Amino acid sequence: MDILKQLKDVIISVLPIGIVASVLSIATGVMDGTEFCRFMLSCLLVIIGLTLFLTGVEVGITPIGGHIGSSLTKSRSLLIMLGAALLLGVIITIPEPDVQVLATEVNQVNPSIPVKTLTYAIAAGVGLFFAISLARTVLNWPMKIIIAISYSFIFLIAFFNDDFLVSVAFDSGGATTGPLSVPFIMALGTGVAAIRKHNEEAEFGYVALSSIGPVLSVLILGLVFRQESLGSIIAEEASDPALLSLLGEKFQSVGISLAPLVAVCILMQILVLKTPKTEAIREFSGIIYSYIGIVIFFTGVEYSFSDVAKELGSALISINPLLLYGAGFVFGLCVVLAEPAVIVLTDQVEEASSGRISKKVMLATLALGVGCAVVLALIRTVHSLSIWTFILPGYILVMLFMIKTPGLFSAIGFDSGGVATGPMSSAFLLPLAMGAASASSSATLSASFGMIAMIAMMPVLLIEILGIIYQSRLRKTGKGDK
Repeated sequence: MDILKQLKDVIISVLPIGIVASVLSIATGVMDGTEFCRFMLSCLLVIIGLTLFLTGVEVGITPIGGHIGSSLTKSRSLLIMLGAALLLGVIITIPEPDVQVLATEVNQVNPSIPVKTLTYAIAAGVGLFFAISLARTVLNWPMKIIIAISYSFIFLIAFFNDDFLVSVAFDSGGATTGPLSVPFIMALGTGVAAIRKHNEEAEFGYVALSSIGPVLSVLILGLVFRQESLGSIIAEEASDPALLSLLGEKFQSVGISLAPLVAVCILMQILVLKTPKTEAIREFSGIIYSYIGIVIFFTGVEYSFSDVAKELGSALISINPLLLYGAGFVFGLCVVLAEPAVIVLTDQVEEASSGRISKKVMLATLALGVGCAVVLALIRTVHSLSIWTFILPGYILVMLFMIKTPGLFSAIGFDSGGVATGPMSSAFLLPLAMGAASASSSATLSASFGMIAMIAMMPVLLIEILGIIYQSRLRKTGKGDK
C-alpha cells in the first residue's frame, strides 16, 4: 500500500488548480479571508479524499476485479460471464464520484431529472456495454464495427433530443470512466482477455465501449424527461452547509451507494473466489479506504470547491471573456498533465508504438488538445451554441480517421477519452462553465453542459492521428500493413 505515492500524485493533480483558482479569485474579489480559508479546507479535503480513495482502489477494487475476471473465464459459460459483467458494471458505476457530481449538477439545472434516476440510467448503460465489451473479446468481434454501429444509434436517438439532454448524455459517457470504475473494468477485462493472448487489441477497449452505454441510455432517458424550455430553469442558490453535517450526510448516502458492490464482493469471495484470508482482509480494507475517501472527497467538493469554480467563472466572464478562456485553457492543461491515468496511457502508447511515438509527444499533444477542448466548451457556453456544432463534426472526423487507424490505436484512443476526464472535470471545470453561464446575458445554464463531452472527444481524435502517423512510418520501413 503506497499511500505516500498516491498522496504525491493527488497533490500534483489538485494543487495547481487550487493555486491558480486562489490567485484568480483573490484578484477578482471572489474570495475574502473567510472564503479563502473555506476553499483551502475544501482543497485539503479533496486531496485527502482522493488519496484514500485511490489507495483503496489500488489495494482492494483492482485486485478484486482481476480475481472476478479470471474466475469468469473459468466458468466456460458466456451467459454467466455476460450476466456478471452486466451486474458488476451497474454496481461499480453507482458510487462513481464523477457520476454523482454530474448527476447533482444536472439536477440543479433541471430538477425534473432526479439524481438517482440519472445515476441508475448511466449505470445501466455501463453494465450493458461492459457485457458487450466482454462478448467482443470472447467472440473476437471487431471493435471498429461495434463502435460504428453504436454511434449510429446514438446520433439517431440524439436527433429526437434537445441540446441539453444531448450534452448531458455525452458528458455522462466521459464522467462514467472515473477513478473507481476504470481500474475495476480494466482489471476484470484483462482477466477475460487472457483467453486471447495472441490478440493485442483485446487488452484495450473495455473502457471505451463501457462509456458508450451511458450516452445511449441517457438519450433514451431524455425522451422521457423532455421539457419545452430547459434553458430557462435557474439553479437554486447553493446553501452554506455545516461541515460536520455535510460529512454525516455523505457517510450515509455513499454507504447506501457502495452497499451493493460490497455485498457482491463478499458473496463472490464466499462462493467463488475463496481468496486466502490475509489477502481477502487486505482487499476488503481497500474497499473501506475507498468508502472513507469518497465521503471526504464529496464533502470537500460540496463544501466550497465547486462553489468557488462557479463564482470564478461568473467573475471572469463579467470582466472579459478572454480572461475566462485563458483561465480555462490553463485549467485544462493542469487537469490533463497531472492526471495519473494519462501518464499510464502515454506509457502504453510509447510501448505499443515501439518508441516511435514518445511519451513526451503524447503528453504534450493531449495537454494541448484538452486545453483547447475546455476553451471550445466555454465559447459554446458563453454564446449558447448548439452542442451539434462541435459534437457532430468531431465524431464524423473520429469515424473517418478510424477507418485508417490501426485497431490497437482505435482501442487506445477511445479508452483515452475516458482517461482524460478525471474527477476535476466534473468537480471544477463543469462548475466553472456553469458560473460563466449564470453571469452571461447571452448564455443559459443548460449550455454549460458538454464540457466533459468535449474533453472526452479530443483525445480520441489526437490518438487516432498519432496511430495513422505510426502506421505510415511503419509502411515506409516496410513493416506496416500492405
